Amino acid sequence: MKEHDALVFLVGLGLLLGVGRALAELGRRAGAPLVTGGVVTGILLGKTVLGRLLPEVYAWLFTDAVASSMLGAYAMLGAILVLVSSGLEVDLSTVRRRGRDALPLIALGVAIPLASGGLLGALLPGGAGGYVDTSSYGRLLFAVLLGVALTVSALPAIAKTLGDLGLFNTDIGLFVLAAATVGDILGWLAFSILVGSVRSPDVRIERVALTAVVALSFAFAVVFIGRRAIDRLLDRLELDRETAPGRILWFVIMLALLAAGLTQAIGVHAVLGAFFVGVALGDTPRLRVKTRSIVREFVTNVFAPVFFATAALRIDFVSAFDVRLVLLVLGVASAAKVIGCSAGARWSGLRPREAFAVGFALNARGSLEVILATVALGAGLVKEPMFVALVTMMLVTSVASGPLMKRLLYRSREEEDVVGLIRNGAFVSRLEATLPMVAIEELVASLSEALGPLAAKARISVIERELVASTGLGDGIAIPHAAVTGLSRPVLALGRAPHGIDFDSPDGKPATIVFLLLVPPKAYEEEVHILASIARAVFDARARDELMSATDLEAVLLVLGASAKRTASATKRGSARLANV
Repeated sequence: MKEHDALVFLVGLGLLLGVGRALAELGRRAGAPLVTGGVVTGILLGKTVLGRLLPEVYAWLFTDAVASSMLGAYAMLGAILVLVSSGLEVDLSTVRRRGRDALPLIALGVAIPLASGGLLGALLPGGAGGYVDTSSYGRLLFAVLLGVALTVSALPAIAKTLGDLGLFNTDIGLFVLAAATVGDILGWLAFSILVGSVRSPDVRIERVALTAVVALSFAFAVVFIGRRAIDRLLDRLELDRETAPGRILWFVIMLALLAAGLTQAIGVHAVLGAFFVGVALGDTPRLRVKTRSIVREFVTNVFAPVFFATAALRIDFVSAFDVRLVLLVLGVASAAKVIGCSAGARWSGLRPREAFAVGFALNARGSLEVILATVALGAGLVKEPMFVALVTMMLVTSVASGPLMKRLLYRSREEEDVVGLIRNGAFVSRLEATLPMVAIEELVASLSEALGPLAAKARISVIERELVASTGLGDGIAIPHAAVTGLSRPVLALGRAPHGIDFDSPDGKPATIVFLLLVPPKAYEEEVHILASIARAVFDARARDELMSATDLEAVLLVLGASAKRTASATKRGSARLANV
């Protein structure tokens, strides 16, 4: 490698990282997912903008053969690590516990988009001026691929949206995550089988069947057999808490690269190996929330911006932008996903507003759609206009998902707030428990008068819910909660634990303020509003400090009420400032 090649590679990589991160931050403030910044960076620095305005600069930065090859290798590593990070979001325990409730949602949320995409792929014009290879296998593979592209949701984007709305650990959040998890697993299996099948110049049904067997066998071996070995290794790596995050980061990257190389060697695309290693790691209880966050932040900040930028770098989005195709793909994708998921959610017993909120949540495509479109373009399964249409669909659905979900779930009406609920519930001035499950039992016992014969059922429900996903929020706050069959109204208890209780929060801090929330079954909207009320009451550090030093129940309620008003007032002022910008 010549010094000139190294210079071009380093300058290009630095620009992609710098501009990508800056645009990602701007997008984050506007509520857009981080992938948006990467894609827009590729459009600005690529053939679309820089290639038109300063073609010599674009050619120097991104067309040098050796430097482009190095940048491509970095981007491929980024894609592998993004898939691992996506797999980490998969929680199979959520599927095991919530999957039965979400079965109608999973079935219709997969079947309707898959059928709609397949039908669209079969009807789109082919030939030299069309979008599809007109050979029989070419059109069939394209139709199946388009069905898969319209089916897959972006689990990381959905998880971020739920987190931003304070819904990640709510019942409706887990309901959505269970459906998204199953859909993503099925989608990536199908996609890997498709891409693996077209590697051979002679595509036959037998080849597809063999690839399917290999892919399914690998996924089963990694998730159900390899996870045991992963558990044991993680147990050893976490013996020293101070060095554990660095060791685990090393272990995750090494394992992902080896698995990706293995699946590439056996005839299935590398993305499958990376994704299912992430699934196996995400399903192990040994990997703490804080460690997952470190892995996610490392990938998001160092590798993801470059991959998403290079995905759009060499595509001319202006010349390849077919308005009719973009509108058709966006319309069919959104209608199929929202209608299918909303119908499935209604079948599962959700009310109309909640069902449509679930549909819009699962309509977010995010980073996985870009990976799918990029790999499909490289494999020759799609042409540039379809690539642009899929990326545009990803951008629109990812940006629109959160606001639409928020509008449906957070209606402007008066709800019973945290102060009234605690006044009618219970307050434990000092929790004696040192473990989360014991603290839950202690708080349930404080509500024995309000719960009556439902106390035992409530205790079991909350503990089971805690096993599905920890409820530590960070900043010393935890909100264990659950739906209790037979309960007619929400019930809330508050306990203080000056010594701290480890609820496995993202920041690793023990919880000193613990709220226990019990709601009637499928009262998703009430649950969302109560959790929002709690969040407003303990939003700032001042309120948390005053809450810990309050001497009695009335003082506690005074602190919560005053803090909620301050937060609401600040939110209104912030909204007014944004409206004037």
